[in-house]
Amino acid sequence: MPAVQRNGRTIAPQEKQDEPTHPTTSRSMPSTRQGPSAYLLLIYPVVLALGSLFAFLSPVASPPAESLAPGIVSDLHTQHFHSTNYFAGKRNILNVYFVKFGWFWTTLAFWVLQITTRPPPASAHKHYIQSILRYGLVTISWILTTQWCFGPALIDRSFTITGGRCEPQLINNTGLKEAVDMTVIASGPACKAAGGDWRGGHDISGHVFMLALSSAFLIYEIYIADRHSAHPSVSPRAAAAVAHDMTEEERKAVGGWESESVAMVHIWSRYFLYAVVVLDFWMLMMTAIWFHTWTEKLSGLFIAAGTVWGTYFAGDFVPQWREIVGGL
Repeated sequence: MPAVQRNGRTIAPQEKQDEPTHPTTSRSMPSTRQGPSAYLLLIYPVVLALGSLFAFLSPVASPPAESLAPGIVSDLHTQHFHSTNYFAGKRNILNVYFVKFGWFWTTLAFWVLQITTRPPPASAHKHYIQSILRYGLVTISWILTTQWCFGPALIDRSFTITGGRCEPQLINNTGLKEAVDMTVIASGPACKAAGGDWRGGHDISGHVFMLALSSAFLIYEIYIADRHSAHPSVSPRAAAAVAHDMTEEERKAVGGWESESVAMVHIWSRYFLYAVVVLDFWMLMMTAIWFHTWTEKLSGLFIAAGTVWGTYFAGDFVPQWREIVGGL
């Protein structure tokens, strides 16, 4: 296709690529890939370590010196320092409207991404099916861990298995029957709804789990979406900058977007996804500083990392899995 002359400049047509840009590797062996790898997951223990280090060194974030019973360290720590830092309180606006509805924002960012992704027609069906399957896998993990796992969620089951139980807040004002009934409550939300305290067990951090899973999932998905785009070599910002000064034929000649409006929608969908990821990392740091013990945070992270690795990287060792769900 000949070059296009426009306003004194020459626009070279995009060469059609029939061959993949990445070298072919055996799918039975770990692949050498460009783009984010499993090593990206190492950023999460670093964030948790920095938050825990700040909590240990800072005079305003250090836990109380007196001995605390197991299972109530986080609650007393948070109550004690609520007036010191806005994010030390569970009623801060990001915790109430973002973290508590975290999977809603993750889902919204994912679907906005998919709606504004334009894979080539020949591969569009496969792209969308595999994207939905990956979303389904991480959502199932979120449900089983934090919402329901054939009864109480995994975080509640682990709490009770390790000796935790629901205890009345004011034992002197609670009758014996009510106190006994409260001990059979098997989930944290039900305990709080009954006016009790969830104490004594290993409380896997649902915040760490959800925030790490959400951010890693969205980061990997935006890379896959842009890799599968019909215009992978033309950024939406570049397309928007020149789209108003080009004809439709010229845009197609350089592999650009159909219009400036389409390019701008593509840009803002990415901005929204990036905003969710940034808030995920910010609240992950706040959780690392103000809530839970180190082991509780680490256990939440292990579940999230296992979900992400199984979804995106198990296909390096099981080719049939990659054929089903795709990946990196």
